[in-house]
Amino acid sequence: MNATLERPEIRFLTSGKVTDAQRAEAESAVREALAGTGAASVHVTLSVVADPSLPRPALARAVAELDGRQLRAQAAAPTLEEAIGLLRHRLAVRTSYRRAG
Repeated sequence: MNATLERPEIRFLTSGKVTDAQRAEAESAVREALAGTGAASVHVTLSVVADPSLPRPALARAVAELDGRQLRAQAAAPTLEEAIGLLRHRLAVRTSYRRAG
């Protein structure tokens, strides 16, 4: 199998206070959820809005290219760590549907 397909390129776009540790956590989560899918590339957006009045100011989103089609998932949560965890789960669910279908 092609090395790119085994370990897809992940590009990040961040806004707000996103730490290197959070970025690494998101990369690990996305790689885990997409393992074995043949994803060619993934675009990940991590965003934190500095507004205490918002109930879910953290957003994690991923768009993966699988077999020439796009698979998207996103999650908003009170913290970026929670949003990343939700994103991991949603990506895993979507990839399991693609494998079954």
